[in-house]
Amino acid sequence: MGKLIRWGERLRWKESASHWNHACVISRVSKGVPYVIEATLKGVIESPLLKYEDYVVVRPPADCDVVKLIAFQKAQLKDKYGLLSIVAIAIDLLDGNFMPDLRRSGTWICSALTAEGLRVAGWFTQDTNWGDIYTVTPAQLYQVLVQ
Repeated sequence: MGKLIRWGERLRWKESASHWNHACVISRVSKGVPYVIEATLKGVIESPLLKYEDYVVVRPPADCDVVKLIAFQKAQLKDKYGLLSIVAIAIDLLDGNFMPDLRRSGTWICSALTAEGLRVAGWFTQDTNWGDIYTVTPAQLYQVLVQ
């Protein structure tokens, strides 16, 4: 799925495409091992961050209430993955937002789960060109968080 996301980003944004293709939130650290809550093809799960070979940890923005962020993420555990959302986003990357909204309630893609958690926790920026917080790509989210 990550390769598909990067391919779509390269088609749409060429030079500004990122190799970041996933977003998640660190939920806890147990015995020195960080765990993340993430939307995967298996649904919203909690798993060890160390399963990823290449990652960067970005602190939440200063105006973000981390307790609310983690509570929101935990409340989404076991929700389904938004595969139809990914299909719609992939088509939109090719045709410029022609595809109708195919999201289903109770489903998430990784970047939407992370972005919505940040919004619930008090952070939202108008300095984006996302149009819809639920269709932000991991690369777009990363760029806004590190500026």
